[in-house]
Amino acid sequence: MASTSATEPPSPMKESPNWLEMPHELMENVFQRLPTIEILNSARKVCTAWLKICNYPAMWKVVNMIERPIDGLGWDCGLEALTWEAVDLSCGELIDISMDWFCTDELLDHIVHRSSKLKRLFLLSCFRITDGALSRAVKRVPQLEELHLSNIVINAQEIEVIGRNCPQLKSFKMNKVYSASDDDQSLAIANNMPELRQLELIENEITNDGLEAILNGCPHLQSLDVRMCFNLCLDGYLEKMCMERIKYFKHGLTDCGI
Repeated sequence: MASTSATEPPSPMKESPNWLEMPHELMENVFQRLPTIEILNSARKVCTAWLKICNYPAMWKVVNMIERPIDGLGWDCGLEALTWEAVDLSCGELIDISMDWFCTDELLDHIVHRSSKLKRLFLLSCFRITDGALSRAVKRVPQLEELHLSNIVINAQEIEVIGRNCPQLKSFKMNKVYSASDDDQSLAIANNMPELRQLELIENEITNDGLEAILNGCPHLQSLDVRMCFNLCLDGYLEKMCMERIKYFKHGLTDCGI
């Protein structure tokens, strides 16, 4: 029997999607998943259509200047100017911003003046912010719900101002904060932040007295992290009190990244 061979027609080549023809709503969703610095330095420079999308205020509700590419981003990469521009692009829609070392008094002041809806502020290693600048800033954002500070300088008086001016504050993180070896900061939290649900005091100078004051002054507290707090001696009634009152309780000498 003679064999026959069938020749299959070549499969059509798959065309790459035309990104310029994608609906604006879909492209906006894609861009919002990119690091802020990528949108500012790359995406909006591709074409006029993408620039238009990147100029929508809704694109700038969240500005994260900590999550950024490593290549080409040294100390002189203009992060302060880019953040200033992102805040302006938000047209008052900004609700969440994260910054590190480059933040200055002037930038922080600009943010709170242009962002009446701000609900979350995260500052990491912002040593260029001078005494009193944070106190002045929080007076402009009374609706703030989350304030996260790490590796920064802050005193008890500033904590009191934060508590008095941000009555809706639900989450306060004050990790690796430089302070005197006393409970002034703890008492400021206990006396001025009664609505807290989450509190982090990693590597803080808090003592047992300060912790007990916080437990009594913050009745809604659900999550408490006091790891690496070497002045605490959690045994007996205080540890029991924490275990019974706090749903998510972390303590001890376990190291942790911040």
